[in-house]
Formats: sequence, C-alpha cells, structure tokens
Amino acid sequence: MSKIEQSSAMQCARCVAVFKATGQRCTAFALAGKRTCARHGALSTGPRTAEGKKKCSTARTVHGGDTIAIRKERSLASARLAILEQVGHGLKMMTGPRTRGRKPDRMGEAYPELQALYQKLVIERAKLSA
Repeated sequence: MSKIEQSSAMQCARCVAVFKATGQRCTAFALAGKRTCARHGALSTGPRTAEGKKKCSTARTVHGGDTIAIRKERSLASARLAILEQVGHGLKMMTGPRTRGRKPDRMGEAYPELQALYQKLVIERAKLSA
C-alpha cells in the first residue's frame, strides 16, 4: 500500500453504535454521509408513504413503547408515591431515609385532598407548638 492509500483508509468514519453486551463500539465502517454501518441503521430511510409518516408522527415513541400517555401515567404514579411518603414521614408513621432525588413534577395533580389535609395538620401542629 502506498502512503496515499493508507491516509485515505485512516480517514474513513467508524460506526458509532455501541454493543449493549460488551459496551464496545462497532468496528465496521460507517456508510458515506451516515454515522452508522448498514447493520446499525444506516440503510433505514424512515417512513416513505403518507400512511407511514402519519403513523410515526402520531405514535411519538422514543426508545420503544413509551408514548406520551404512558409517560404521564408513570409520572403521576411517581408523584403519588412521593406524596404518600411525605405524609407518612410527616405523621411519624415511617422512619428511615426518604427517597433520594428530586421531587416529581406532577405533585400538584396527585391526591390534592390528601395534600390539603396534610397542610392543615402541619399548620395545626405549628400553632400547638407555638
């Protein structure tokens, strides 16, 4: 191989896909103008027909079967658990560490009656202790 052939061979882009099992990158060459090889999606053209494009836009899935409705329900369930934990710790029914991380975004929508009742209880305790 001459030096000219070697330099052009070294400049070929590699596939950016990573194997889940090993955590290593794919060693195949990426197709021209793409970031992945043919095995990892470079040959995919996406939806071509009007029906396929409509189906893809209405699904709005990211990384599998998570639709917007499923994500909202999961977020609401997480908020419900956070509120129950907050009330349990506030009433001294639970001991130990609380769940780590930030509070869920939808806490205002989960159990509004329970939250209002808990706030009244906290205010009454504050009045009694003062």
